[in-house]
Amino acid sequence: MDKYDSTDFWYTFINSLYNEGLSSGIGGLEMDEETQEKLLADFKAKIEAGITDGETALPPSLSDYCWRFPKEMLPKLQALAEGFLDTDPDNGPAAVLLATVVYTELNGIESLPFVEKALTLVPKDPCLNLLLIYKFRRNYGAANLVDMQLSILTVLENVFEWGKKQDNSARFQDVSFFYLRQRVTPYTVYASVKAIEARWKKREKVKVVEKCKEAIEKCRTLIYAEQALFHKDAIHAAEEQPLIVDESPDSVNFWEAFLDSLIDRGISTPRWVLTVKVQNQLLKYFKTRIEEGVTDGLTTLPSELSEYVALFPKAIHLELREFAEEMLEKQPENGAAAKVLAIIVEKNENLLQLGNPFLEQAVQLVPNDPEICFFVLSCNRDFDELSLLEKLFDRAQSHSKTELSNWLKKLYKNVGTTPCHFYRNLMKKPDENAELIERYKLLIDQAKQAFQQRLEEEPDNWYALRGLGDIYEALGETELAQKYPWECHADIETVWNQKAWVGRKLPNFSAAALDGTPISGSDYHGKMLVLNFCAKWCGFCAPEIPHLKNVYEKHHDKGLEVIGVSLDENEAVLQEYIKENDIPWQQIYDGKGWNTKLARYFGINGLPSQWLIDRDGTILSVDTRKEQLGQLVNWTEATRVGNVIPEFSAVDVEGNTITAAALQGKVVLLHFGYTHEDERIGIDTLYKKYHEKRFEVIGINVGGWVDEKALRDVVRRNKYKGHFIYADNDEKHAAPAEQFGLEHGSGSRKVDLPAFILIDTEGKIIETRSGQVHSPEVWIARLEKLIATHLGL
Repeated sequence: MDKYDSTDFWYTFINSLYNEGLSSGIGGLEMDEETQEKLLADFKAKIEAGITDGETALPPSLSDYCWRFPKEMLPKLQALAEGFLDTDPDNGPAAVLLATVVYTELNGIESLPFVEKALTLVPKDPCLNLLLIYKFRRNYGAANLVDMQLSILTVLENVFEWGKKQDNSARFQDVSFFYLRQRVTPYTVYASVKAIEARWKKREKVKVVEKCKEAIEKCRTLIYAEQALFHKDAIHAAEEQPLIVDESPDSVNFWEAFLDSLIDRGISTPRWVLTVKVQNQLLKYFKTRIEEGVTDGLTTLPSELSEYVALFPKAIHLELREFAEEMLEKQPENGAAAKVLAIIVEKNENLLQLGNPFLEQAVQLVPNDPEICFFVLSCNRDFDELSLLEKLFDRAQSHSKTELSNWLKKLYKNVGTTPCHFYRNLMKKPDENAELIERYKLLIDQAKQAFQQRLEEEPDNWYALRGLGDIYEALGETELAQKYPWECHADIETVWNQKAWVGRKLPNFSAAALDGTPISGSDYHGKMLVLNFCAKWCGFCAPEIPHLKNVYEKHHDKGLEVIGVSLDENEAVLQEYIKENDIPWQQIYDGKGWNTKLARYFGINGLPSQWLIDRDGTILSVDTRKEQLGQLVNWTEATRVGNVIPEFSAVDVEGNTITAAALQGKVVLLHFGYTHEDERIGIDTLYKKYHEKRFEVIGINVGGWVDEKALRDVVRRNKYKGHFIYADNDEKHAAPAEQFGLEHGSGSRKVDLPAFILIDTEGKIIETRSGQVHSPEVWIARLEKLIATHLGL
């Protein structure tokens, strides 16, 4: 919690609070009756102080505290403000206080008249303007009109103008701390305006587009004012120690000279703080590179551009995006502009409301650049990963014999989705994925050759050794895989991305529990296992424990175990953590922190890290968080072939009651989530052919439809066959989605959709599938064989 150097009662009150809710934005403030009365007296005095230089004496960030006041406090504040306004309707401080309180209580359009009244009285008051920022952020989804964006830009302008006149007082610190936490900035507004501009350009709405351009120019001006105000200390330090770059920005050597000067100054901050002069130098350099476009399939942009762009000040992001868009409009084949745009847009998630159209464009326009292929793969977007990998491999090998191994290292380290990763997934259904499997085998063979060549040059190359082991394991060549066992590396930065472990078998390991009990990975074969890498000092670890305990309590008797792997360095601290959270499972502990043996062995570089391992030792997931863990465990356990499905009762969209008991004697296909058109056609064909012979289809919606009526309308309109259940979270609809871990509306669900379960006449599971298949016709054909067999046809 930040403290303020002030004798003002409000800041004395803030400084006295050590409530976790205050600093984290969670929970309410503890405030006894005496403190409430003192605060009321303080606000009364601030109202009586009136207006000085266009501002009230009210604390600027009041709106961020009001909602945490005890419930009885808000009516008292409202009564105080209304009392003043009854005798003086134009009392600015009272109007601002009332607007803040009413917005806190109503939190919507009903508060608008009170806010507008305050705006007519003290439009430049910092407390009122911060309320508008607070209000704008919480209604962000509705802020899709350019007029709303222009309004908030005026608010930001007011805050910046006010800030320029201040010294480093408690009020300025208050505004600064609030502003930086709310993240409503000229750049976030720019992001929204760009999305609005793109949408209305398509509809050729000239007036709206012109307003967008006006807003963009205002963002451009304000973004430099924001730098000067809220980063002035860092900017001043940069001016005191200026960058000395000998090369002209027109020179190709400028970038290297710039990086060298950063190293000389010891800059290692997450984002570079640069003077406007240096920013202009960088902009001139990049604009020159963009103007040069593509030669021989490559640009003259610097390598590892995506890593550096993340460090640029937002002003450079804005200027480069505007320049590159203008250039691409003039020169549609300019791959340098497309590449810069792809990276800048992707690095700013709030610019992605309409997706990132520049990614695929850049891949096509820079045909000899492996870096853009790698970047698109790392974006985790809905692209054809196989085609991108093929392009990456082809482009890398065309540059030099050793370059492919460098990109393979990046795939393992930074992305985790390697050819082996995809190959393992495809091999779960080899018949349906035969064509893709062969293409991935070609890539795996190229990767093997690249790693072997690297070992000829560097016999101890860690990634080449581990990569070959991964390849041989994926291909089932066990003896060869054993020649390249996994070994940890002394350098914590030299690890695989955890995704690269998914699909592999958990290697055997040995360790000691906190109480000295020996633990071996082989002891857990035949059980589900959760490895919970955690530490008391990790603020995100303790909140995961309730979710983990729920899974443990529900499944422990059925063979699920949890092992904590502590990265604490003090045993007493770990014991306190165990006691505080009432943890019932064993903890592995060696007191070495990040160098804990198992953490190094598995390449852990962030906490918490929860690994779910199946009964056969297959690593199912390395990043299950919160309720995702329970969902994935439920799905995995409930859908094992041979299991009898649990009893359920649900009502379909036509009002029919569906129960597991009523399905006895039928072969039933349960499908969850959307189905692709070719799969839907295939399922309907099977239904028509086998329904009279005791085949049933039940679709369970687990997200995507607004309500039950919307689902019923689409089913009727498309004449889909079978029963359809709108699986929201009430008792009428929850089963069977809930029983299989597929609760309605789960945001980042770990089970890929669409998901299918085929059940025989005795209610036993014959077949399961989650995620898309690449040869639906093969899957439908195999499904038909299973249906016919189990119907005795």
